[in-house]
This record gives sequence, C-alpha cells and structure tokens, in this order.
Amino acid sequence: MTERSLSSDRQSVSAETHRRAMRLHPAGVTIITLDGADGPVGFTASSPSSLSSEPALVSFNVGISSSSLAAVLDARTAVIHLLGESDRHLALRFSGPATQRFADHSLWTRAETGEPLLHGGRARLRVALDRLVPAGDHVLVIARLLDAWFDDDEPSDPLVVVDGGLWAVPTARD
Repeated sequence: MTERSLSSDRQSVSAETHRRAMRLHPAGVTIITLDGADGPVGFTASSPSSLSSEPALVSFNVGISSSSLAAVLDARTAVIHLLGESDRHLALRFSGPATQRFADHSLWTRAETGEPLLHGGRARLRVALDRLVPAGDHVLVIARLLDAWFDDDEPSDPLVVVDGGLWAVPTARD
C-alpha cells in the first residue's frame, strides 16, 4: 500500500479548536532523549503510541518549530521514557528551557549504546528511528523498538496530561 491523502480536499478545523479538543483527551507523558550535534537532547511528548507488534514499531511526533527537531532529523536512535507519577519533576524539566534539561547530571547517565538515559520512568524504550513523515506542523517519527527496560521494583502510577495538567492514573496492584 502506498501513502496517500484521503482528505486533502476537505477543510480542517482551526488550530484553536484542534488544541481545545485534544486537551480533553488524556495522553501518556513521556520524554524522548537522543544525541544531538552539541550533546544530549530531550523533550516532553504526549504523542508516543504503539503502532505495530510485528515488527515492533512505535511512533511519536515532534513539532517543526521545536528546538529538538534538528537532532531528531539527524539521530539514528532514541530512548522513549514512559513516565510515572514520581517522574513529574522530569516532565516539567523537559518541557522547560532546553538549556536546563540536562544541566543536572545526577538525573541522567548514558545507556551502554550511548543514548542519554534518564533515572526514572516506568519503562524506557530504546528505538531506531525508521521513518520521518512530514505531517502538517509536525514530523511523525516511526521507530523500531530495539530494547526495553522496566521499573519492576515499585513502579509509580502512570503520568498523563489532560487539560494542561499532569495527573496520575491509579493502576491495580497485585
């Protein structure tokens, strides 16, 4: 199947209507980390999604005005950190000024394969960036899942964003 637009002849709603509608839908909070030309790069994202199980593919979006876009376009691998309630401080840090995101060296290290790896997260997914698809004011990144690390000790409840706020979603415990 080839890529094609099925709605290019239809007008979309305004950006304001789109944002208002999507703010009502809870989305998991993640941080994407990768290496850039000048060192580690990372950003908070609520767009990661499972795309396929066979092969194992995930996707995420990055805005064309994002300070992280150049690094994403050049990167071959990245790590997606699936955040829990105890990682709220990381979500806030990585949604703030780019110069502050990796300033505290106690918050991160490097994976054996070299990618920046944050301390924290319910799970961390190492991915190979496979396809970059321009999509309006964003780039859709399709990535192949290479490795996964899980917080099996005492994972905190998942962190979601809804209506501009960060919330924990209680999960059942055995």
